[in-house]
Amino acid sequence: MQDDLSMLRLVTLCSIAGVFALGAIAPTRAVPAGDEASLSLALPALAYPTTAPGIVADPSGPPAETPAKAAALQTSKPTAADICQLIAANADAVGMSRDFFARLIWKESRFDSGAISPVGAQGIAQFMPYTADERGLADPYDVASAIRHSALYLSDLKDELGNWGLAAAAYNGGINRVKGWIANGGSLPYETEEYVNAITFRPADWFKEDGNELEERRLDAELGFPESCAKLPVMKTRAIFATVESAPMRPWGVQVAGHVKQSVAMKMFRRVQSAYSGILGGKAPLVLRDRAGGRARIYAVRIGADTRGEADRLCQRLRGAGGSCVVMKN
Repeated sequence: MQDDLSMLRLVTLCSIAGVFALGAIAPTRAVPAGDEASLSLALPALAYPTTAPGIVADPSGPPAETPAKAAALQTSKPTAADICQLIAANADAVGMSRDFFARLIWKESRFDSGAISPVGAQGIAQFMPYTADERGLADPYDVASAIRHSALYLSDLKDELGNWGLAAAAYNGGINRVKGWIANGGSLPYETEEYVNAITFRPADWFKEDGNELEERRLDAELGFPESCAKLPVMKTRAIFATVESAPMRPWGVQVAGHVKQSVAMKMFRRVQSAYSGILGGKAPLVLRDRAGGRARIYAVRIGADTRGEADRLCQRLRGAGGSCVVMKN
């Protein structure tokens, strides 16, 4: 056991050293809007308010669909074809590529209208509650309304940042984070970089260059948009989120284990928890996908805390008992 714990400390400290070598890397989850959003376990992330014809209240916004269609979507589970019709109508209304918008929405939620991420992002477009309030989205689970608001939000981000690629980065990682990255350099969270590349087929850095803009990439070169989009599967995101065992997000974390393989990281955590059960017993792990040395990713296992002081005290107790840990901001 002592040899195992020595090896565990070495692996954890190496992972931590890699993170520190990169500077203050923001944790990875990115959700639409709001710089408080960060975790990114979820990838793993709109048209009528409460009254069906409510779109009339905002005539400048894109049309979501007919009131009859919106009402039907509120009372039944939408098919991929239903969702794709909304995506097409709203993308066209703001001058956005249908294929780009479809990839973004599918990346966010796998077209699951009831999706809830581990950090609380809601609905098919994965709006955080505070962002939904800011944008005037009454019900993130209303598919038509969520898609409409998502299109409007992306359009606003594009107008402010200059292109759709940077808009996608801000949708995932927060506009202030992206602005800081553009102004000061450095790097975006790994998940945001992966997110932009998956949707645009270009790295996020590419969109910082003057004149670079989103290139048209069809979902299927042989099919039109309605047919190719409808082939995207509607998946229950709970199954995706469940692949990473994780407690709810908290502002701070005490990292006690980390490995490139999730299963190994969790085994390491269980060993530490067993060895220091008086300190860690009964505490649920917070699992984050983080970047270690270079561009390698690890599953970082932390114990969540609400304040820096709370995290420091827990880590000091663990170190006092012979354990290894580091306090990280989530």
